Amino acid sequence: MSLLKIQKNRNLVLLAVVSALASLVFSFMGAPFLRALSVSARSLVFWLTATLLIGILFAAGTADYKLSESAIYVGAIWMTLGSYSEFEKRGVNWRAACLFAVATGSLFAFAGYFLVLRNLGAGEVLKDVVEPLVLAVGKAVPGTQVTTDDIMQMLPGILIGSLVGSLAFGLIFEAKVARIFGMKRERVASGLRWLEFKAPDSLIWVTLISLLVWQVGPLGLVSAICGNIRIVMATIFFFQGLSVVEFGLRYYRLSFFTRALTYILIILQFAPILVFVGFVDYWADFRRLIRKKSKTIA
Repeated sequence: MSLLKIQKNRNLVLLAVVSALASLVFSFMGAPFLRALSVSARSLVFWLTATLLIGILFAAGTADYKLSESAIYVGAIWMTLGSYSEFEKRGVNWRAACLFAVATGSLFAFAGYFLVLRNLGAGEVLKDVVEPLVLAVGKAVPGTQVTTDDIMQMLPGILIGSLVGSLAFGLIFEAKVARIFGMKRERVASGLRWLEFKAPDSLIWVTLISLLVWQVGPLGLVSAICGNIRIVMATIFFFQGLSVVEFGLRYYRLSFFTRALTYILIILQFAPILVFVGFVDYWADFRRLIRKKSKTIA
């Protein structure tokens, strides 16, 4: 076996280990490592690593249901990233691949949580899941009156939104992770150019209808469904707004300091503004305006 192949295998093993640890420690923020592993390794390696990790968590979780919850969530993220790569390898368009991948990860999560809730009792489990989210919303949006019941109704949207976020983070930063580990990128996102990302037009109308129903007032199950849809759409438009910002930063070749400061401000304060930018981009087409303004100045 050549030295080059030995080094590649070592890098692959290291990437697999780091992917497992990152998904445990950083939740969906560890998705770039999973994405890099899914496109650099054979499918069998990716799925064996996922099965081993989730199996260990489930085995350890027999005495602690919190580990079982972690196993389900981590498994859903691995399922989402892995499914996307499988669809991608078969030439599926990126829009369809994203839809199928998030649906696969969501089904895995819902089925897993159903089993945990059935065996351990829904009340105690949901309380431990929801309470940190109530505190997080209170800190993020001071003065907002959010109850445990409100968060419980939004759990499906929060889960699906986090899977969408994991897939987006994976696609955005996978190339950087692959370079760090010296891995060859076998495939890239099917037809997806990150800086030109734009949500399908149909999602705009889904969002508008959901907002309209929400404004009308409480309609029971319909309002709950629309509330969950708004969370998922907000996640999608956040990443569209992020792509607009990144496009502008690269187009004008701004300094590293400016780029870093921009992202720090986004993380600390301006994330909701990016959702608005992504939503309005449907009509404004900011990237076209940036190109047009640059040509006018020149």
